[in-house]
Amino acid sequence: MSIKKMILPNNLECYYLGKEETEYIFSEVFTEKQYFRHGITLNEGDCIFDVGANIGLFALFVSQLNKQVNIFAFEPIKPIFDVLQANANLHSLSNITLFNYGLSSENNSAKSFTFYPNMAGNSTTKPLEKLEQREVMNAVLNKDMVDYLFQGEEVRGEIRTLSSVINELDIKSIDLLKIDVEGEEYEVLKGINPNDWSKIKQIVAEVHDVEARIDKIQALLKSNGFNIKVEKNSLMPSTLNTFNLYATRS
Repeated sequence: MSIKKMILPNNLECYYLGKEETEYIFSEVFTEKQYFRHGITLNEGDCIFDVGANIGLFALFVSQLNKQVNIFAFEPIKPIFDVLQANANLHSLSNITLFNYGLSSENNSAKSFTFYPNMAGNSTTKPLEKLEQREVMNAVLNKDMVDYLFQGEEVRGEIRTLSSVINELDIKSIDLLKIDVEGEEYEVLKGINPNDWSKIKQIVAEVHDVEARIDKIQALLKSNGFNIKVEKNSLMPSTLNTFNLYATRS
């Protein structure tokens, strides 16, 4: 698959899969700075885990803020990972290490994902949760466009637990754990062993609030010493239960 290149509104070049979605994520990350609110900070030398790295816009944003951070970026779906790799190479990001697997509550070398080539950031292990989003988009876009965006195919990808990665890479501290995994948020956190929680300093996550997921995540984080702020994602239609969660330590 040949990948395409575009110029973002800030004149940054990037490779992409779906143009509309890339512009939307640019707004979230660069314009709205949604990942750096409610006390989430970044310092020189910090270790960042970018879980659900997609094509790398978050990593590009962070690298522009501060070159002296170490980013570990996880993306399980190979066609998306290839674009992530192309963007890391395009911008000579020497401070980023890429992993072609995702994080969850188990180690599984052949997890099933639904990959949306025209809306790659929505690719998910939980396609049924996308039905609500599709309904909302049907109300604002024409049906052909929605059908185009939701053209999906089943692919296999590897997932691992966060603690297995901490152990394997001998990670002493994760200064920022960023999670955007389209429904697997709670599973990512369940993959943390009790003795590893103290290594994690800050968390920012996009949470799809299905089956009381936010309540479960908040309970888990509070029990591990985090202060939490939750806000509605301002760029999402108000009818979609998509929130940003910010967790910091006192």
